[in-house]
Amino acid sequence: MLTLKKYANGRLYDIGNKQYMTKAQLAKLIQKKEKVKVILAKTGKDVTKSVISSLPTSKKVQAKGKKKPASKQKALKKRVDEHKQWISKQVDKKLDALLEMMNFPNKQQVAKLNAEVKKLSKKIDALQKQQAKMQKK
Repeated sequence: MLTLKKYANGRLYDIGNKQYMTKAQLAKLIQKKEKVKVILAKTGKDVTKSVISSLPTSKKVQAKGKKKPASKQKALKKRVDEHKQWISKQVDKKLDALLEMMNFPNKQQVAKLNAEVKKLSKKIDALQKQQAKMQKK
């Protein structure tokens, strides 16, 4: 396992090889599935995950090559879907308020009017048929 010290200025020092390393070099090692541990030079605290997540790679690789567990992905997807629904409801509320303020009918009112128009059209058709029968007699 490669152990690196991270200094306050952001530089990384390879303890084993006794040389500085760039973030790009570290990213290449991570992509090759090398095990790496990064500690703060001052405190010795393990900061591997935060350093790896900030690497300049096109594809973020996690510390030990592990992917997020499926349960976390599902939970995240659920939260995103819930936020989408909430946003959609908020937009609909704002649009309804705007339409009401402008004295325009909203979706529900238009649907109700269409249903009433259909009922009236059926009644008119029935009356026309009845009138046609009476004229034939």
